[in-house]
Amino acid sequence: MGILSRIKRRLPIVGGDREPRPSEAWTPPTSTRATSPAAEPPPPPPPPRTADEVRSEIEEDVKNHPIVLYMKGSERAPQCGFSAAVVDMLQQLAVPFETRDVIADPVLRQVIKDYSDWPTLPQLYLGGEFVGGCDIVREMHEQGELKKAVEGALQGA
Repeated sequence: MGILSRIKRRLPIVGGDREPRPSEAWTPPTSTRATSPAAEPPPPPPPPRTADEVRSEIEEDVKNHPIVLYMKGSERAPQCGFSAAVVDMLQQLAVPFETRDVIADPVLRQVIKDYSDWPTLPQLYLGGEFVGGCDIVREMHEQGELKKAVEGALQGA
């Protein structure tokens, strides 16, 4: 049986000589959306935090974590090459560290720059002290100073 005769048997529009069988008749698709309960709207976002609140959070983070990196993105998904480089250096040292994503929080992004009086990101804090950005961390890593500073921060924790 050729393709044309198979089509004519299934599609009355093409064949035009018979009524469709009940099993061949078109029925509109059923939608579960109409029968399901209406979804609740998402809750409103929390009010924006003030600079003072964010500054307090930074102070707590720096005080409570021996190694904190304020960066663009996260440890698993850095959003800039400089942040990725610092993450890589810390991972090479196989030390635990905290990260904070400044892209997700524009208030944090500005307040961390004011807190450290340093205009660029990422920013690394060891043992409660600001170390610097990518270039400084890279230089320390190349000279072996980063490993000593990280070990000192972890021992003081």
